[in-house]
Amino acid sequence: MARNVTNFFGIVVKRQRYRERDSLVTILTREYGFRTFLVRGTQTGKSKLSGSVIPFSYGDYTGLVKNEGLSYINSASNIKQFDEIIKDIELNAYATFLFDLVRLAFMEERIPDSWYKTIFKALMYIDNGSDGQIIVNIIQMHLLEVFGVAPNMDSCVVGGETAGKFDFSVVLGGIICSKHYANDPNRLHIPEKIVYFLRLFSKINIDQVGKIELKETNKDLIQHAIDSIYSGTVGPYPKSKLFIDKMKSWHV
Repeated sequence: MARNVTNFFGIVVKRQRYRERDSLVTILTREYGFRTFLVRGTQTGKSKLSGSVIPFSYGDYTGLVKNEGLSYINSASNIKQFDEIIKDIELNAYATFLFDLVRLAFMEERIPDSWYKTIFKALMYIDNGSDGQIIVNIIQMHLLEVFGVAPNMDSCVVGGETAGKFDFSVVLGGIICSKHYANDPNRLHIPEKIVYFLRLFSKINIDQVGKIELKETNKDLIQHAIDSIYSGTVGPYPKSKLFIDKMKSWHV
């Protein structure tokens, strides 16, 4: 295994104390995917790297990147932060859930450049005031393809109809028109406008998001629908989703 020092761009995902003086820092790198780095001396107050490995920081790093075991960081430059995500517990929760979903989808593999740019832009949107839930919901609909369970959102999964009234069938893997509702009595039974947003979210480019505003009731219905799709096709959510659900109860 090569042990050469290399340069890479990364976004700090998580940092946790390791022994008395050091930290383990998880970084989503553009070149290698998710990697865990041992950063020495961060607990001493004298470390030059400590401020560069705060969660939701990003920039250029130099170090030893290993495919197995811990990697190491030697230096950092051009470091910036997603300041609002750092300060706001709700934005922080959605960004953390986004990281967890991406890690679940790509595992330890390198993330394609197009997806890395999308993730970075999503964090930028969240940091700049866009609705965190909507941004993450859009990413969730696109990630279904990465998970290998992309639903048919273009036409009825039974008869191929492209017009009419639609619902969503998790079992059949896509939208289902009213002519064929009997084929899945357990379809989601969601309003047409929610089906519309699911279809929109599955197609829209992150650069086209703009300022989307939805009523809380509609956001809840969209989230419930996406949760049902994930539960029936991908499997259990990362634990970070539990905090978001708990957080929502604070506003009730």
